Amino acid sequence: MTTEPQPCARCGATIPEERLEALPETMVCVKCAKAMGGTEFRIEVTAEKTSKEGSLKKNYGCYSTRKVRKPIRPIEE
Repeated sequence: MTTEPQPCARCGATIPEERLEALPETMVCVKCAKAMGGTEFRIEVTAEKTSKEGSLKKNYGCYSTRKVRKPIRPIEE
């Protein structure tokens, strides 16, 4: 699979093709991702309650997750 090279949204350098193949939705290069804390995304987990209020029935419910992009601020020189 070939991907189109694209510039990093933070520093403007070209994102390596290998990174784009592994993470097609990425907008930053490896160097900037490390500077942002290891990844440009954070995962939010929300507990969902599936039992009725006041019920004594034991129900463990479930969790929903969603991936949220961290804010990307350009590097100012």
